[in-house]
Amino acid sequence: MGHLARGATLLGSGGGGQTDAAARLLLRVLGGGRVSLLSGDELGEGHVVPVGIVGAVSVFTERLPSGGEWAHVLAAVAGRTGIRPAGLMSIEAGGVNGVIVFAAAAELGLPVVDADLQGRALPRLDQMSAAALGEPLTPLAIGDAGGRLLVLDGLSAPAAERVVRAALSEFGGWAAIALRPIPVARLHSLAIVGSLSRALRLGARHAAWTRTADAREMAASLGARVLVTGRVVEVVRHRAATGFGRGSVIIRADRGGTLVRLEMENEYLLALVDGLPVASTPDILCVLDRAGGLPVSCDTVRGGAEVVALHLPGPPFWWRPEVLHAVAPRAFGLDTDPVAPPLDHGRSETGPCDHSPARP
Repeated sequence: MGHLARGATLLGSGGGGQTDAAARLLLRVLGGGRVSLLSGDELGEGHVVPVGIVGAVSVFTERLPSGGEWAHVLAAVAGRTGIRPAGLMSIEAGGVNGVIVFAAAAELGLPVVDADLQGRALPRLDQMSAAALGEPLTPLAIGDAGGRLLVLDGLSAPAAERVVRAALSEFGGWAAIALRPIPVARLHSLAIVGSLSRALRLGARHAAWTRTADAREMAASLGARVLVTGRVVEVVRHRAATGFGRGSVIIRADRGGTLVRLEMENEYLLALVDGLPVASTPDILCVLDRAGGLPVSCDTVRGGAEVVALHLPGPPFWWRPEVLHAVAPRAFGLDTDPVAPPLDHGRSETGPCDHSPARP
């Protein structure tokens, strides 16, 4: 479980919420039991329902689920579709939702399928892989343990995002969500397959780090490259027109004093070296505390921190031309093209890492 939480945090790209609260919930729900993580092939026929939470993850950590939320929303979706799921999958592998799906599965006695709809953390429903391909997310349901329930049907993904976001205040800031069931036979075309096992592998490697390890050695173990090792000299935050927090982090490199700027919203989205873009969404940017190697989120990064910024390959799915626009920098209001990755995004992160031109 510790490996899952660590890996999901890395895939969060600085966002997605703190996974420790979700891990505590999972421990409570599991007791001495187990939840199976299966591939689509192992599950066989039937449908999988994507589940998770939406809303303010900070509120979620203060007010954990009391039980019954996911049964509530799954029953609502089943009532609209007539489909009983053979398993669950996460709506996003990054952050809290990479862990919380196991708690939902434990409550419902269902297996978890090794797939999700983002392969990392992204803030909006219209940034789900199925939605980017033009597939409907509805009928969907959001609900809470108090019995409040909202069912949406017949809406586009952007419209569903707007309605859900507007309704969350009535749910106390966050809600459980279940999306339209996905046939197991279509998982490979509509979902990011293998994302949860990737989180487990990343978490295991991250846990094996030692404080004496070289930053590049640590990065290579994750299939990443080092963008900068240095000190945070400035953090600027403001509220974007979308309602999400927006900001910039300036890191001065230990060697040569090069300045690296990270643009962030809910996640780290773009890295620039001396003003030139070097890495961007849909790839994954992580900031780690240099002393202990723990991820530093967009919410908690502060001036004076000694950090290492890493660039991990994002899901190859998002680099496909027909869907790239949904998660490229301009999808977040950043006026720059996505930076073509120097990494081979078709490989497993267990393979060799191309560090290409040396970065500070």
